[in-house]
Amino acid sequence: MNGTRAEHRAFLNRYYGVSRLFYDLTRKYYLFGRDATLRELARDDRWQSLIEVGPGTGRNLRQLHKARPTARLAGIEASDVMLAHARARCPWALLEHGFAEDARLRELLDAPPDRILFSYCLSMVEDRRAALTNARRALGDRGEVVVVDFGDLAGIPAPLADVFRNYLRAFHVVPLDGASLQEARSVRWGPGRYSVFARFAPLAS
Repeated sequence: MNGTRAEHRAFLNRYYGVSRLFYDLTRKYYLFGRDATLRELARDDRWQSLIEVGPGTGRNLRQLHKARPTARLAGIEASDVMLAHARARCPWALLEHGFAEDARLRELLDAPPDRILFSYCLSMVEDRRAALTNARRALGDRGEVVVVDFGDLAGIPAPLADVFRNYLRAFHVVPLDGASLQEARSVRWGPGRYSVFARFAPLAS
């Protein structure tokens, strides 16, 4: 593990060591578009297996399991603290430690997954291009990577957007800009471009 990755892992463990206990209660107020994305996934009957990159507390996987109890669900988590927490909450899911850029996503469920979800996770990844490439190469032929995250805030007044960007930076979060999404098959921005929803097609492995 390189120094940068080890430092990020240590940061995540420090931060989530306490916040995991109330994380879900606070995040619902500003992780816009997350629940709408989960509802879209729940209604989509074209998938039977899904891996979430950065499942955190396991909240999203729990909601998907409730809506689609026969689906095979898994996750890759960089924080040891959150991984242990999510495993306790999601005993029916296969959860492993790993980093988005090189996790063995294709082999995790013993077959290429139908969907890979990044929910407010890609903005915390050091090399998001590598993470998306890794995920897209793991998919089956009809698979899809689904991303919901902070947008570039381009529609929000600059002083307010700058304050929010600085706040996010303290938690190692950098909002997604158009360059990060240029290979997406579809992109949908939320109001003020605060949030963004994107879908990516598979890549040949």
